[in-house]
Amino acid sequence: MNRLRSFQISLYLSLIIFSAAILGGCAYSFTGASVPAHWKTIAIPLFDDDSGFGQPSLREDVTNILIQKFQQDNTLQMADRQSANVELKGAVTSVIADQPIAVGEGTQASRLQLSLKARVSLIDHVQNKEVWSKNFSATGDYAASAGQSGRESGLQQAIENITDDILLETVSAW
Repeated sequence: MNRLRSFQISLYLSLIIFSAAILGGCAYSFTGASVPAHWKTIAIPLFDDDSGFGQPSLREDVTNILIQKFQQDNTLQMADRQSANVELKGAVTSVIADQPIAVGEGTQASRLQLSLKARVSLIDHVQNKEVWSKNFSATGDYAASAGQSGRESGLQQAIENITDDILLETVSAW
């Protein structure tokens, strides 16, 4: 019985030592995943709407959700254009709604998709240079039977997705 107890204790201690060695060797590092040290503040002026989609609040919706995401992320503080270290300029370039993605009974579409595209540039005001300029795209889907409210839901989903992508590109591409 003593031998069994000794074996169990040895096994337990071995597992603890092994786990500590593994965890100690796999320390997670954020090096390379944060913004440059001189970036403290960001300005996000109102996006342009070059899409011709016809929703008057589109540019405000995209801009406001993007600002909210940056505030929640808290990597960069919001500032006005004159005092910000970096500026995120953008334009919605295209919105295409009612694209069938699933067919129900017969040949009727049961699910539709909305595609949203934007052109965004990040400008470093401290170093006076454009950091990147990229095209982003995202989609949102909705039930074909939902009509206008479904389309609006798909648009909101696409805005959420595209603003997530823009935020991640800005704060984690380092």
